[in-house]
Amino acid sequence: MAEQGKEANRLRQRKTPRQERSIQRLEAILDAVRRLIVANGIGNLKMTEIAAEAGIPIGSLYQFFPEKAAVIRALHDDLTTRVERGTEQTFAEIRSIDAAENLITQSVDRFYESFRENAIYLSVWRAAVSDRDLEPLNRLHFERMAAILSRVLLPLLPPGFKGDFEMRLTQMVHLSGSVVRFALSADEATARRALQEWKRTVKLTLFTL
Repeated sequence: MAEQGKEANRLRQRKTPRQERSIQRLEAILDAVRRLIVANGIGNLKMTEIAAEAGIPIGSLYQFFPEKAAVIRALHDDLTTRVERGTEQTFAEIRSIDAAENLITQSVDRFYESFRENAIYLSVWRAAVSDRDLEPLNRLHFERMAAILSRVLLPLLPPGFKGDFEMRLTQMVHLSGSVVRFALSADEATARRALQEWKRTVKLTLFTL
């Protein structure tokens, strides 16, 4: 149990800023991290370099984050919050299954495009998948995404629908992430084929009785 607590602590932000000066310092740190990731990648990220890029003493950086994993977690939280809020807004007005199917398949393409074009998103996502402490946060993000979709889509189900739709949504979100990861590692032609086939599968299965 103690070891588990130690692992969890390495991801925790030590200080939650409340005063404007602290809030600005935290934003300066995260902006510096984003610039360093774009320039050098996430694997080469060092705490000393983050402090130098942010223009703060190394001690001030450690007041916020115990190590690099906690900084990545902060970026991961920012990313997943943006995705979840965007999903809520995008699906808020859906009123039919046809519209829901079309929007879900469009979202697969947008998800792929955003991660392909944004080095920060892709780097943080890959780091979350490979770190044993960060990976559960990724899983919880997918579960929250499924819950958001469930609230919108459950009322659209036809009478007599059979099956655990919430679990079906959870599986779809997880598998969509896997398909996008595969597509991002492939050449463009293969990526498009994979995405197209996955979208066809979603349309054929998601709302099937």
